[in-house]
Amino acid sequence: MEKDFQVTIYTPLGKYLVTRAEYLSVKTTVSVIGVLPNHAPLISTLEVCKLTIKIAGKTYTYAISGGVIDIKKNTDVVLLLNSIERQDEIDILRAKAAKDRAEELLKHSDEIDVKRAKASLARALNRISVYENKL
Repeated sequence: MEKDFQVTIYTPLGKYLVTRAEYLSVKTTVSVIGVLPNHAPLISTLEVCKLTIKIAGKTYTYAISGGVIDIKKNTDVVLLLNSIERQDEIDILRAKAAKDRAEELLKHSDEIDVKRAKASLARALNRISVYENKL
């Protein structure tokens, strides 16, 4: 029985990460899923959320802004993500400024695109939570 599986992550900028992982956790549009070796196949869309990957016994946490996961039967996992930042890559001051801007825009919801402001706020709050390890 396999002890790990291949994980490949792509963003619009290209290949972000290729590694062997023991575990992966992410939030789909339906629920949070955990992936272990020999997982059943699955294709699903992803929410703005925290992504956790366990590699060689060490756990890494990322903030992602949605995308798609493709779990291939007994082989590998491919993630196509809109964006990804590892916890130590997050610019917390920038994330907090984005949160403040989105909240201010939402106060004047009759003047702006509410859906876009809410999406921006969700991304900022996710980045802050991952940075502060609150999820």
